[in-house]
Amino acid sequence: MTWKPSWKATMAGLATAVALSASSVAVALDTPEPPPRKTPIIGTITPDPNKWGQIEFVYVREYPFDGTPESAIKKPPLGPTSKTIFQSPEGTPELPVGQLIHLEYRPTFDSKLPELGRVSHYHEFWEWGYTLKGDSIMPEPVHPLQKNGMYYRKKEGGWLTRPPYSLHSGSWVTGAMRNQLPYNLIIFEEGDGHVIDVGTKEGEPGKYRGRDGKGPPPGTVGDWRKVERFTRPWLVDSVRDLDWEDDIEVPGRFVKWLDDDMYHGFRAQLIKIPPGWQPPPEWKKTYFERANRLRYMVWGEMNVWVFKDPSDPGTPYQVKEDYFIYQPPRAIWGYGDGPVTDRGAIFLEVTYARGLKHDGGGPIEKPKRL
Repeated sequence: MTWKPSWKATMAGLATAVALSASSVAVALDTPEPPPRKTPIIGTITPDPNKWGQIEFVYVREYPFDGTPESAIKKPPLGPTSKTIFQSPEGTPELPVGQLIHLEYRPTFDSKLPELGRVSHYHEFWEWGYTLKGDSIMPEPVHPLQKNGMYYRKKEGGWLTRPPYSLHSGSWVTGAMRNQLPYNLIIFEEGDGHVIDVGTKEGEPGKYRGRDGKGPPPGTVGDWRKVERFTRPWLVDSVRDLDWEDDIEVPGRFVKWLDDDMYHGFRAQLIKIPPGWQPPPEWKKTYFERANRLRYMVWGEMNVWVFKDPSDPGTPYQVKEDYFIYQPPRAIWGYGDGPVTDRGAIFLEVTYARGLKHDGGGPIEKPKRL
């Protein structure tokens, strides 16, 4: 005789939950996406202490490929499938210094093996990258004359931090060791994109290849024979090698630590926020005085609020997979009332202590609360 009231209460509870869920989804769907953008976001190196920075967005799926008539980038830096979505203010339009690029490497449609005799190369700036989809084979030699180095298959969720003088590439990728699927990634070059090839044998000159077609600029060695120490990259498969853990900074979130370099002032994490997450009150509005923070949406959706200044109530925008979000110094990162996400969200978060380079300016400052 007790099952009927219990059943009715259960059904009433389910109906309420469904109604609340539908209402929540409606609110999320009513939140507009950011205004479209077709030009790269320009980063901030030296913030103005008397002005507030602004959050900016790029939706990569609707962004033009470099070198096309719709693009502001006339010469594709990494081929016709590159999309340059962010640039440091250093350099010139002809030769940018510091740029975030989204790449879509398509699968091969032939059975030809790579040309033999190609050599490895390196560059004199830091870079980092994250694989969004697919896979790629990366030869990682430890000696400039090595022809059968380590093969590393970088798959979805794969992270790379490559320091200056890190040898990579070459001609020893053959057969099934080629990438098997379309390969989507984002890569950030902290320098001007130059490449230095090694020679095929001891003492043989290599080759400096600059994006502008010119020789090495002042301060660049440009000759592999003069390098005193070659370095090695940091590679981690975040799906295979890491698990989620509680975020020690923001309660209720989860995190995977990809890289953290205290001295150089660089940090990379994957952040996951669960459905219905609401931030703690002390995290409603925060900012950095000098740190730059770059975020890339890997999965899901969430609302991001834009504040003109601390007194502004904020304007929410909904971002989804393949949105890039830039938080310059003195830009307020915060939230309004209610849940931040209905489905949940996963995003890559990269922080520089200052500027947009590994410059020894760490550690990263703590966020300031408003």
